[in-house]
Amino acid sequence: MGNFQMPKDFDVNKVVEAITTGDGWIKLEGMYSEEDILMARERIYHHNKADKKLISTDKHESKDEQHNKFNGLVWALFNKGRIFEKLAQHPAILNISNIVLGERSQISSFAANTVLPGQGGQLPHLDYPYYRLFYPSSNPHIMDSAPPLSVQFVTLVTDFHMGNGGTAIRPNSHKQPRYPDDKDEFYKNAIQMEGKAGDVVVFAGALQHCAMPNKSKGLRAGILQHMAPVYIKPFEAMAEYVREDVKERATPDMRRILALEHPYPVLKK
Repeated sequence: MGNFQMPKDFDVNKVVEAITTGDGWIKLEGMYSEEDILMARERIYHHNKADKKLISTDKHESKDEQHNKFNGLVWALFNKGRIFEKLAQHPAILNISNIVLGERSQISSFAANTVLPGQGGQLPHLDYPYYRLFYPSSNPHIMDSAPPLSVQFVTLVTDFHMGNGGTAIRPNSHKQPRYPDDKDEFYKNAIQMEGKAGDVVVFAGALQHCAMPNKSKGLRAGILQHMAPVYIKPFEAMAEYVREDVKERATPDMRRILALEHPYPVLKK
């Protein structure tokens, strides 16, 4: 479990600067070994059947039939294989989260997504706040002075490139968080993530981004680990859905990111 490899030329201070006062994102090269990525990919495809969908499409299904039947998201990853416990506790993730979000920061969401050939992209959005309706309607710019409230870690389970729809991001958009209502403006100022399987892209939760259409003939898959301060309500009820056997064998770091010992909210009588 603990045989981690560190990203190439890893400097936690450089990462923190990049995702806070810098462009809002950074790529960590070679953070996971080929063995770890192969194991994670096998588990993901076992649950979403993406590799089988790829074969069936090549044989007889149209793209419309394929997409109507396929949802590439896999949730509750901690219950899907021990490899995900390992990936989530990588020291680089914990160190970055400690500095930006606090030493008790928690995992807010942990899922994998696979995009089939020909499948479309997403609308540009932010990862925090989760939805625009959570902004105060009378003061929608209040987030301008807020501290960082989430960090997204995207583990590349396959290569990401222009052809297969690597995630588009708008650098510096996290500094004044706005939902990107003008899609043309977003695309005009966006760049696309590119990297190798095993790389991890780290970006501020308030950075505008979206998945792009997969125009290649292969699958694109990634793991999305959303970290937040312990005082933020997580997107997923992590502690509730994680199996008891996973909790029982949890390391101190795992217990921390699941907030298993966080005492709040308290029931007062």
